[in-house]
Amino acid sequence: MTRRSRSNDPLLFVIAREYRDVPLVYAVVASVLVVLLCEVGAPIWAQSSKPSTHINWPVLFLPFIEVLGWLLGGTILISGLVGFAMRRYQQPTDRHRFEQQSGVESLRRLSWQEFERLLGEVYRRHGYEVRQRGGPVADGGADLELRNGDEKLLVQAKHWKAWLVKLPQVRELWGAVADERADGAILVTSGKFTSDARAWTHGKNLTLIDGSDLALMIASLQLVGSTQPDVVTSANRTCPSCGRPMVQRVAQKGQFSG
Repeated sequence: MTRRSRSNDPLLFVIAREYRDVPLVYAVVASVLVVLLCEVGAPIWAQSSKPSTHINWPVLFLPFIEVLGWLLGGTILISGLVGFAMRRYQQPTDRHRFEQQSGVESLRRLSWQEFERLLGEVYRRHGYEVRQRGGPVADGGADLELRNGDEKLLVQAKHWKAWLVKLPQVRELWGAVADERADGAILVTSGKFTSDARAWTHGKNLTLIDGSDLALMIASLQLVGSTQPDVVTSANRTCPSCGRPMVQRVAQKGQFSG
């Protein structure tokens, strides 16, 4: 699907999009700070300024600044509330979609929008704070942004059923890492990668996950999240990659022992 550029979007649209995807408390705090700055800080500054001409320009433009403050503050707050409501509405659907995955073929039956939402649920279960940045509009080559403390990772989803993801797509994502000063990136496809694309990532914090890898990740998370251990057995769970029965084992040594 062709994505249009965001470079020419109006400022209010950019602000709305940014604060729609952050935790609600951030939007509330930002909204209050903007209003205070324009309603309290700007008048104090305007009254204390000494005009260089017979016209006091800060006082003249003060009403516009105050209106702009309410407009920006309201946009931030409404965007935060809309994003919060959307996330609350989508969470049950995301969890259900995740639990319904059974292998590579089920991944390929998803739409590209569902595929991006699924990746968000996968990385939330890995402990990341996930920001969905995808959709029909290009966003610097990243469809998701992952945060874990100070670490920032970009994730790009390639919901390609039959095509190989080649080196140019991998380089494009790595360029976005440099542009955004991120710590690394993950490129996920429901298809496969070419050998030169995989070789190029050597020595870089750039992870390539194909359809089989993703199916295994989901299966392991489903196994960990199961609340009924007696249901998860080698008799009724098979490997999504090869179709053989999966056997749960306990590590006896090393960092994952027990």
